[in-house]
Amino acid sequence: MKIIVFGHPAYMGSPSMNGFATMVADGMRSRGHDVELWRPEGLVRRLGFGARTRKWFGYVDQYLVFPVVASLRLQRVGPQALVVLCDHALGMWMPLLFRRPHVIHSHDFNPQRELAGDFPSRRLRWSGRLYQRLIRKGFGLGRTFIAVSQATARDLARFHPGPPPHCEVVYNGLNYPYHPLDEAQALDTLQGLIAPPVARGMLLHVGGNPWYKNRLGVLSLYLAYCRLVTAPRPLWMIGAEPTAQMRALAAGAAHAGGEVRWLVGLPTEAVHAAYALASVFVFPSLEEGFGWPIIEAMACGTPVLTTDRAPMSEISGGVARLIERMPENDRDAWATRHAPVLAEMASWPASTRQAAAARGLAHAAGFSAQHALDQYERIYLDVLQEHIGTQVPRPARE
Repeated sequence: MKIIVFGHPAYMGSPSMNGFATMVADGMRSRGHDVELWRPEGLVRRLGFGARTRKWFGYVDQYLVFPVVASLRLQRVGPQALVVLCDHALGMWMPLLFRRPHVIHSHDFNPQRELAGDFPSRRLRWSGRLYQRLIRKGFGLGRTFIAVSQATARDLARFHPGPPPHCEVVYNGLNYPYHPLDEAQALDTLQGLIAPPVARGMLLHVGGNPWYKNRLGVLSLYLAYCRLVTAPRPLWMIGAEPTAQMRALAAGAAHAGGEVRWLVGLPTEAVHAAYALASVFVFPSLEEGFGWPIIEAMACGTPVLTTDRAPMSEISGGVARLIERMPENDRDAWATRHAPVLAEMASWPASTRQAAAARGLAHAAGFSAQHALDQYERIYLDVLQEHIGTQVPRPARE
């Protein structure tokens, strides 16, 4: 099977999306398929000066130059190649592709929900509104989708402007071998990457600064926890540089006896070690498409505290402790209500922690990259077979 995988431009700086496109391409290639990964190369962007100019020149590459290049390349590929879009947000390319056999992966519809007014405190700029309308018009031409969760599938059915598309749910598979580490191994991994002191038992959050990751909620919850207990555990915040408001909340926690450590730019093996050392993984996101860190933490044997809202509640499979979604304009009261839950989990005896770790490990085992790739391959073959009307031979492999 000939497969053309379309991915986001690498210069857009989305490690998760870039990693997903690479996983799909490499996974199908390892199964014996003929695969090419196409994405904008940033030729015009290189001519820009300053971040803002390079950003807009990058859009020129993505939506003016790349469609022309891709159209010319598609003429040489032939009509029976399967087209795979790694994200429905690439829907603006669909006018070139919809007549070909295609599959579109869908991760989250938060920008479309912002456009629809689901989040009253969030307002897209005029350019963002235009951009999301063009994306919606594009993925509306799609007929076959793979959603990362039931929640994403429901959003697709809501926002798809055309006839109801065919959609299957395939949960993401871990594309890094997260697993429990003993303390000595984890500490050795972190040596030289994180300033001492480093010890087992901290609280941990992993995520960037987008509003839906709710880092302010994490910090408010930690501040309330510090005020509740006599010897609070430190909190590690792995991800982006903090905002001024985040630093202010961290200062309040320090005044209450806590400690917030900001860890930016850690390699994946260091994040793995941090998961393995943490006593509780704190992930009260407001919205997600899937929620990778939930499964990553469970795969390391770490108890998870997350939001009682799909897809977090869906992905965690009844294993994580769930708390209510943080209401808008009620962050402090929400944190006060749920700090006792965090304090309880942080003080679990070894037997309770070991039981929670065992449940998490068993649940995370169902989220393997190979299983996800097997499902992708099945769907890809079905779509191509339906398009050409004959059986598509599966490549021989061990």
